[in-house]
Amino acid sequence: MLNIIAKLFVSLTICASTVFALSIDDVKMFVEKGAALCEEKGNKVCFDAFNDPNGGFIKGELYMFAYKFDGVNQSHGANPSIKGRNLFKLKDASGVLLIQALINVAKEKGNGWLDYKWSHPQTKKITPKTSYIMKLEGDYFIGAGMYK
Repeated sequence: MLNIIAKLFVSLTICASTVFALSIDDVKMFVEKGAALCEEKGNKVCFDAFNDPNGGFIKGELYMFAYKFDGVNQSHGANPSIKGRNLFKLKDASGVLLIQALINVAKEKGNGWLDYKWSHPQTKKITPKTSYIMKLEGDYFIGAGMYK
C-alpha cells in the first residue's frame, strides 16, 4: 500500500510541476491574449479583467500589468492597490529605472522582452526576471513576466 501511495505522490508531483512550469512562450501567449482582449473590448475592460482574480489573467506567479507611457499604473494583477500610482521612477534591484525601461521597449520596438532583477515573492531573494511587453493603442503598454 505504501508503494502505491509513493507512486501516486511522484505522479502528482510530476504533473503539478509540468502544469505550473512557465516558458517564455507561455508568457508571450499570455500577453498576446491580453492584447487581443484590449483590442476587442477596449483598454478599460481589459485592465479591469487583469485585476480580477476570476478574469483569466492571474495564474499563480503569472499576471498582467498595464501602464501608461507617463508611468501611471493602470492594472497590476499581483498588486491591484498600485493602480493609479505613478511609478516612473521605480528601480529594480540593480538600480535600473524599470518602468522607464519597459516604456522604452514598447515605444521603440512595439513589443519585446526586458530582463531585470526583482524580489521573488516566495523566496524573497533577488532573482532574474524577464517580461514580455506589448504596446497598445494610444500611450499604453501591457506585459507579464517570469522568474528565470
